[in-house]
Amino acid sequence: MTEQNRTGQGRILVVGSVNVDLVLGVPRHPEPGETIAGTGSRRSPGGKGANQACAAARLGGDVRFAGRTGTGADADLALDLLRRAGADLTATTEVSDAETGLAVVTVDEAGENSIVIIAGANGSWTPQDIEELRAEVAASDLVVSQGEIPAAAVDQLSQLCAETGTRFLLNLAPVIDVAESTLAMADPLVVNESEGRLALTALTGSDAPDDDVATVRRLREAGVRSVVMTRGARGAILAADAEISEIGSPTVQAVDTTGAGDAFVGALALGLARGESAADACRRAARVGAFAVTRHGAQPSYPQQEDVLPG
Repeated sequence: MTEQNRTGQGRILVVGSVNVDLVLGVPRHPEPGETIAGTGSRRSPGGKGANQACAAARLGGDVRFAGRTGTGADADLALDLLRRAGADLTATTEVSDAETGLAVVTVDEAGENSIVIIAGANGSWTPQDIEELRAEVAASDLVVSQGEIPAAAVDQLSQLCAETGTRFLLNLAPVIDVAESTLAMADPLVVNESEGRLALTALTGSDAPDDDVATVRRLREAGVRSVVMTRGARGAILAADAEISEIGSPTVQAVDTTGAGDAFVGALALGLARGESAADACRRAARVGAFAVTRHGAQPSYPQQEDVLPG
């Protein structure tokens, strides 16, 4: 047991994507074939893996991030806020023949976004690369990954967690073709409404119900250890042990929803790694996600330890 574990802080390893976000402000999202005038643009760090690691680190977590970038200025920008948050980046590497991942994000006046992602170096992960993280996995209290790196890499990470007895949080966003054993290993599997239905169909081969609670229940029945379904302003649904509960979210005025789900996952990971109950960790995560939507951008919107959370 490490000194960090003995202090009850919890060590988190996040393995996932790192991008530069090109964010475009628009009055509304364009229709197919339509050209509209934007209201501004900015570039900032992003990527679901990096976002989740940054959210946990800014809240005071002991976080190591394993990611892949290209070389040059985009790599520096993509990792800038992670460095400032105090995340350990020694497991993050540069890929000389690939570009740093890119996300083009449009945000309308209501704060809703649409996103197109170019994987770049994020797509270069292999199972062999994951195997090299075995010692990092074994030393962690919680390992976190997402759907923005290849499925084979996520499957290998899940296998390492099984072999080392390390808890595995999988945010299946976007939904990729991971093995059934990977979904079964997730504790929790974190999905939004549409991702939850796709995951259930992948597991069972049958159509998912329209009802969110029924979808979560059937995911548990299909063998997933625990499930958290995020629902934006409506909070989340938690299925752990034999219980299903709804977690509320504070009411706030949203200006930009980009990265809010990642803020939730990062805060959830921190709570679980520190030994909080899943319900308590979800409640705080909902408050962190609500805080994030009141500010622009992904990582720049995440709270620090000293910030007052809504609700």
